[in-house]
Amino acid sequence: MAKLSQGSSVTIRSSGVDAERRRLNTWQAIRADVLGRIRSGEWPPGSLIPTEQMLSIEMGCARATVNRALRELADSGIIQRRRKVGTRVTATTSRRTTLSLPVLRDEIESLGARYAYQMTECLPCNPSPAAMQALQVDADDMMLLVKSRYLADDRPHCCEAIWLNPRALALPDFHLFAHEPPQEWLARSLPVTQSRFSILAEGASGSCAVNLTIDPGTPVMTIERVNTLDSLPVSFARQFYPPMHRLVLDN
Repeated sequence: MAKLSQGSSVTIRSSGVDAERRRLNTWQAIRADVLGRIRSGEWPPGSLIPTEQMLSIEMGCARATVNRALRELADSGIIQRRRKVGTRVTATTSRRTTLSLPVLRDEIESLGARYAYQMTECLPCNPSPAAMQALQVDADDMMLLVKSRYLADDRPHCCEAIWLNPRALALPDFHLFAHEPPQEWLARSLPVTQSRFSILAEGASGSCAVNLTIDPGTPVMTIERVNTLDSLPVSFARQFYPPMHRLVLDN
């Protein structure tokens, strides 16, 4: 019998008819089941979840299938896996944030410039491949995509595309985002945590080039941001800056 450290929390469900009804055969289904248990509070932040072998028996599937689902969740920072220790739900409340990106309003006003926000598009749509990975959703899941641009002294400063997961958030009427940026609404309404961000360079295309008034293919700095709520990702944003932008992060 496996030994658990003090304070660990593991739930093993009964076998029999209930287990047969819960038989899962794809890693996507297992991922959804694990996310559902985290969201419901059955496995709260910091708790130890059952082992791959335990989950494979409970769900009636191969251990490799469970492993794939847990790897996806670990890559997104939802769970943490440690050899000889086990797998825990990420305890966001105890994690130290070493870098934090400001909201764009503060970023622009800190430059001494006049801030303005314009929503350019808001629509339900399926996630992009990057949003699928960041939010741990499937290709046919419906997200809310809000596109906007931010001006500094009436000049394009940044444009943004943000995917919001309505299965993880109680979203307001979309008309709100015509006046308030989604990032500000999240910070004002919910105890979200900025769990991770990445910086990359790519060529501007589509609405990004239009909103920044630059030629398609022009290199832009791209920042990807993920916000989490109770250890689960709820939003994925891509922000695009025109050439010559300088990003300064202060302690």
